[in-house]
Amino acid sequence: MKRIALTKGTAPDATVPGTRPKDYVVVDDIGDFTYYPSESAMLEDLEYVDEAACVLDRAGNDCRLTLDKDRNLCLGPVFGPVEFSWLRQAWMNNRHRNIQAHPLQRFYPASRDALVAELFETLSLERASKANGTPWVLDVGGEETHPATLRDVDGLLAGLDHLERATVRDPFGHEYRPVRHTTRFLAPGAGSIYYVEIDPRRRHLQTSGIQN
Repeated sequence: MKRIALTKGTAPDATVPGTRPKDYVVVDDIGDFTYYPSESAMLEDLEYVDEAACVLDRAGNDCRLTLDKDRNLCLGPVFGPVEFSWLRQAWMNNRHRNIQAHPLQRFYPASRDALVAELFETLSLERASKANGTPWVLDVGGEETHPATLRDVDGLLAGLDHLERATVRDPFGHEYRPVRHTTRFLAPGAGSIYYVEIDPRRRHLQTSGIQN
């Protein structure tokens, strides 16, 4: 995999009537997950047929790469719905192994459809380099700002010494508590920021003053 910088386009807006996103998630031969906004971007980045252990479309189908008559990579046939337990375990392993690459720490999904939706949502949000429709919402002590991308959220939070009063909502409506990963070798306020999903029911109870 050439790992070229994919800067053209971000997550397609699937809420626009008549749009059918043709983006893909690839699980490569070492278990890494990569989001591609188009088939052409995917084929430009990949180098050989067996590099992709799974090419996942938004319907949850497991596809494969193949070679055309000119020996160029192309998208091959669909093998049916992806196997849920395999995909879920591969995603869990990848998140644990590459935690810095996946700062959005959502609850683990309980169904194949939910898992597929999570992969497309989180991977596209983590790679987005420009605004695409609905902004993020950053709330710090009741004061809201609306960053365009996760990178912008990171930049705003990097200037805060403490994150206890901050919450973040992504463009898909998931809420998170930002947590800074620090060590004794880093200065106060330094370190990578991760976003731990908040249970919507628990947050409602907390804000309404109801004890569960």
